Amino acid sequence: MDEDKLMCPARTPGPLGQNDQGDPDRWSMPGVTPGPMGVADYSTMVCDAKIIPAKDANSSTPTRASDTDPDWQRIFSGSVLVGLGAPSVVRIPVPGTGGLHIELSPRGWTPKGGTTSTVFIQDFLGKRQLRIDYGFNKATGKIDYHWNQQKVFKEFQIPNHSAAGTGGKVFYQFAKYYRYAGRALLVVAVAADIYSIVVAKKRLRQVVTVASGWAVAWVGCKVVGAGGAKLGTLVEPGLGTAIGGIGGCMLGGTAGYFGGSALGSATYDYVEETFFDPVPEEAMPTAKP
Repeated sequence: MDEDKLMCPARTPGPLGQNDQGDPDRWSMPGVTPGPMGVADYSTMVCDAKIIPAKDANSSTPTRASDTDPDWQRIFSGSVLVGLGAPSVVRIPVPGTGGLHIELSPRGWTPKGGTTSTVFIQDFLGKRQLRIDYGFNKATGKIDYHWNQQKVFKEFQIPNHSAAGTGGKVFYQFAKYYRYAGRALLVVAVAADIYSIVVAKKRLRQVVTVASGWAVAWVGCKVVGAGGAKLGTLVEPGLGTAIGGIGGCMLGGTAGYFGGSALGSATYDYVEETFFDPVPEEAMPTAKP
């Protein structure tokens, strides 16, 4: 591409002030003149129908027109909110258990009044499961926090109705509220990303960025969450499995969103610059009088 077409006219003294880009052969807004931010404030300039963003005062190279979206759109759109909220809805795999996943909602049959459990390590149909429950415990004869298991003793070595301990009690309460708080975070993340698309100077680019961020965040949540669940199982089967899986999902989801959005925007810029940069038009010769 002819880089000269991206450059503003020469900044020389002219009728509009010092360095006014007053080239009679090229259309341009006023150049580096005293402005609201001070003398030579390098405010945004427009020339040849192309937007040339504000220039870095320490560089002589103009910023590309593709870099016009503010940094917060790329950093704070959905970002951390997606990672923090993902475990509330994602099925986190538990390696080596024959298809068990960590979830915060039950599968299969539940009592008419609803379940009293909050953390579930279960298969797709809910026929094999390990869950933290709060209620009457047949083994102790009192109301307490305990484990209920069905066909998963081999994987976790936790007998049915065994006490969950203080750690189980704390995690039970965390899961009880996080199930809804995590989903609320995802709603806020969706709203933030939609807003970032609406105000973006290049909306299609932001759509690609956001979609890539969400997609890779979901994958990262599952992959890193599975690793966390496996590591947690080695530390403490059951409770460690759930904590490691959910913590890993948060970490993987957050990193995945950042990585995916960066990859999406970089891919869009590459495709745009490689295949869709318009060929500059040559100026029509003026007729001599």
